[in-house]
Amino acid sequence: MATPCILALFALAFLLAAVRRLWRGGAVRDPATRTWLLIALIFTAVAAWLQWHTS
Repeated sequence: MATPCILALFALAFLLAAVRRLWRGGAVRDPATRTWLLIALIFTAVAAWLQWHTS
């Protein structure tokens, strides 16, 4: 039960890193911003999948 929560927290952390990168003048087309967003999306998908399959 704790694993989906931990992965959701990691997803939030990576999303905040992407927002921080955007706030500092980056663009969505910037490779670093896209990487942060992609990792956040992956962690979100895995956390959602685990939550759905363990409930």
